[in-house]
Amino acid sequence: MNHATSTPRFLDCQTASDLCPIEQLRGQAESGQLVLRFSALGSDESTALISRLSRELDEHAIFQSRFGSDSQWITILPLVSKARIQAHRQAIHQAMRAYAQTCAELIGKYEADVLSQEWTVDDHGEHCQFVHAGSGQTVEAPFERLTHTSQIDPYFFAVFVKSTAELKPVAELIAHDFHDAARILEVMAAEAAGQSIG
Repeated sequence: MNHATSTPRFLDCQTASDLCPIEQLRGQAESGQLVLRFSALGSDESTALISRLSRELDEHAIFQSRFGSDSQWITILPLVSKARIQAHRQAIHQAMRAYAQTCAELIGKYEADVLSQEWTVDDHGEHCQFVHAGSGQTVEAPFERLTHTSQIDPYFFAVFVKSTAELKPVAELIAHDFHDAARILEVMAAEAAGQSIG
């Protein structure tokens, strides 16, 4: 299910004790982004609740989306499932390898001043963004060579995958750029157990 276009739903509570049972929360979150709005939740309570929900809803991203004196919001975001990631394991590994290789090639050509004029370049410190004029492929490349999954930035990987036509099967797994890509990379890293991308 693609949740990218779903409108967030809100559940108003006073404290954590007002929350419905976890299975009911899971059901409510399955249809898309669920935002818990608390009117009387301290920062320590918020941290503890996020930790608990992260354990109990392990196929969801749980994060604080608003903090203020009047209210605190905690977002529950459904992620791509581990089963879907595993079913596309080979395509994902190929996408990771393609991202690492494309980064290395573009950085190498840029530093050697032989990069094709089809690429626009935005050098901003530790990274350099390359955008292909024809295809629209977008590559946010770190100057440091990528060798392991843990080095790949989830958002940069999502942008690359979504702008690379031949990686459409992997792009279809990513509804929420940062969170779904982080989930994919986390599952792949756990399976790789320290193996290199290549």
